[in-house]
Amino acid sequence: MKLTDNGALASTPTRAYRMEARQEAVESTKERILQAAYDMWLERPYDQVTVDAVAISAGVSRQTVVRHFGSKDGMAMAVVDWQRPHEEAWRAAPSGDVPSAIEKLIDRYETMGDGNVRTLELEGRVPAVTYLLEQARESHRGWVTSTLLPSDAPRRGREREQIILALYAATDVTLWKLLRRDLGQSRPSVEAIIRRMVDSIVAGISTPPRSTR
Repeated sequence: MKLTDNGALASTPTRAYRMEARQEAVESTKERILQAAYDMWLERPYDQVTVDAVAISAGVSRQTVVRHFGSKDGMAMAVVDWQRPHEEAWRAAPSGDVPSAIEKLIDRYETMGDGNVRTLELEGRVPAVTYLLEQARESHRGWVTSTLLPSDAPRRGREREQIILALYAATDVTLWKLLRRDLGQSRPSVEAIIRRMVDSIVAGISTPPRSTR
């Protein structure tokens, strides 16, 4: 054991290694909790997932979950932030590559769509859910603008905003739910319908609708 000039314990390679290993263990535990919570919320409504259930699924104690996140809402907000890079990664598609973009979108809805729709039912009642939906809508709008909006779209103004909102609505999870769940359409059919809607919106840019005034 070594001492510094002022009598404090000097840092040693062994001590540094132990601190690094401890930090890695903490991060691994946190990741396990986030993954367990995320998986459970894909299968169940938000209010049916408890801190105790997440702790059991992650193989940790309730106190460990609370120590990391404070509460269920805190854990849910952390899940949103943790998932954001993954969301951005799956959305990645070359600008203008509409077929690839929509295929990826439908793939995602097939995995997460039901959970997303359940989450909408709690909007305004649970702060974590409100936060989640705000982030999701901002992300979806960004994806629509960067991936589906063609280069010849208006640069600004009301017309541009209406085009963006039309593309947003045509690719929103609620439309997937209507077609896939309520109307019983197959996955390929849903993809084809949404692709047709997007293509029609884009084609209409060169022939803007007549004013109703």
